[in-house]
Amino acid sequence: MSESPYSRPEIYALAFSFRDYPKAVDFLTEAAAAAGMDRIESMVELGCGPGQYCLEFARRGVTAFGIDLSPEMVGYAQTKAEQAKLPCRLIEADMRTFRLPQKVDLAICMMATFHLMLTNRDVVEHFDTVADNLTDTGLYIIELSHPKDMFNPGSAARNKWTMDDGLVSVSTEWACDAVIDPLTEINTGTVHFAVKHPTLVEEFSFQEQWREISAGLIRALIELSGRFKIAAMYGDLDLNVPFDNSDKAWRMVIVLRKM
Repeated sequence: MSESPYSRPEIYALAFSFRDYPKAVDFLTEAAAAAGMDRIESMVELGCGPGQYCLEFARRGVTAFGIDLSPEMVGYAQTKAEQAKLPCRLIEADMRTFRLPQKVDLAICMMATFHLMLTNRDVVEHFDTVADNLTDTGLYIIELSHPKDMFNPGSAARNKWTMDDGLVSVSTEWACDAVIDPLTEINTGTVHFAVKHPTLVEEFSFQEQWREISAGLIRALIELSGRFKIAAMYGDLDLNVPFDNSDKAWRMVIVLRKM
């Protein structure tokens, strides 16, 4: 079946339930504090999907927003927020051009979602939009793939895994057949989900594209935008893991301060 997992938020949420979201939000809060932000009163999660981060911030009393292009994802996360009576509003919008009802202290873009912007123009427009929606002392934290995956695919991040909730299991193969265009640095690959329910097995797949981003490229794009400067870089969602080539560093996490 050719169907995007972005239209099946409950499956997508289970597939990515391997991450400890409260612990990840602890890191984001600590990273913001290390960059000089003592208190986060408002935030936005960009490309939020099921909204795990904005919902967790909202549970901590932060006024939270989530931005996503998928109406199914937005509806799913908004229902979760309303059921829990959380101060979280989900908005269907493009993260290159969105407008929030108010400016926020913190913006985040997690799980390598940033790579879905395929051109320099996309990224610079995105940086402009994020900066426009931040307070004067606002921060933007981006979680990118580690650049070593560009040169040795799969060395830092796994592409096959299975998660279950005791009733349903989701086996994911994320673009194991990826092919890169060396002129555009854009990868094209197949994302495959096998979903085992108690009485049936569902399988579906779709083609995904994402851009490889080196450390040099992202630094150049940040400088080109003129809207942010780098406050810190980490190799994991852990303040004790520097961004380097060690085994512990499997991500490129960048904390940006609005200029």
